[in-house]
Amino acid sequence: MSKMPVQSVDRAVAILNALSARKGHLGVTELSNELDLHKSTIHRLLVSLKQGGLVERDAKSRKYRLGIRLVELGYSVLNSRGLPQVALPYLHYLADEVKEVTYLAVQDGDRALNVLQVPGPHLVQSVSWLGSGSLHSTSTGKVFLAHMSEEDLNSFLGKGLPAKTKDTITDAGELRAELERVREQGFATNWEEDQEGINAVAVPIRKSDGTVIAAMGVVGPSYRLTREKATGFPAIMMGLAREVAQKLEPPSFGVLV
Repeated sequence: MSKMPVQSVDRAVAILNALSARKGHLGVTELSNELDLHKSTIHRLLVSLKQGGLVERDAKSRKYRLGIRLVELGYSVLNSRGLPQVALPYLHYLADEVKEVTYLAVQDGDRALNVLQVPGPHLVQSVSWLGSGSLHSTSTGKVFLAHMSEEDLNSFLGKGLPAKTKDTITDAGELRAELERVREQGFATNWEEDQEGINAVAVPIRKSDGTVIAAMGVVGPSYRLTREKATGFPAIMMGLAREVAQKLEPPSFGVLV
């Protein structure tokens, strides 16, 4: 059997990962340099991905970004697991309680993928948080890192910790200490570490065996979502996360005799 179809799939996935990591808007030349593939190969794969709705091309810049079809596919996966339907009312409740934007994230490789967002009551809102973010600089990302296996965490740290702002943790030892705090206290924070002027708090949503399947977050502008204001958030959020997890678990009928 020819290896060409498999190789093409691998290369197409590499393109999608590159667009995701750079938040899109990459041209053929940039992708060719980043992936070390010939421009003609990149162009051919982009044409196929565009036909499938997996990438889109900006008419003005002529650069590519991820397509809306990926959102539809991702949401279908989540729907099959029941996560969005179960979590949405709890996100609404949380937004009413804390008066800020709430959101749901899942881990997507080396990224935290925000898949649901509920706006708060304020006229001034932080930007849309749907999409992916770095694991080491976001509160939801820290939740996922804190519960990674040691092997996976070592692999992640080996890739480096790029600074997103002046407050981003870029030292592996410092991040390990931060992740230990996350495990001990049960929640993670982001104080302007991913974007200046933006703070966030997140808690894990766990299966009954302790496996983290998602993270629930609150985000807002730093002048409003202060450390003092956020003090009471984790207790509320952890309680809601437990309820979401319980709803996702299949019912137990005990032992039939």
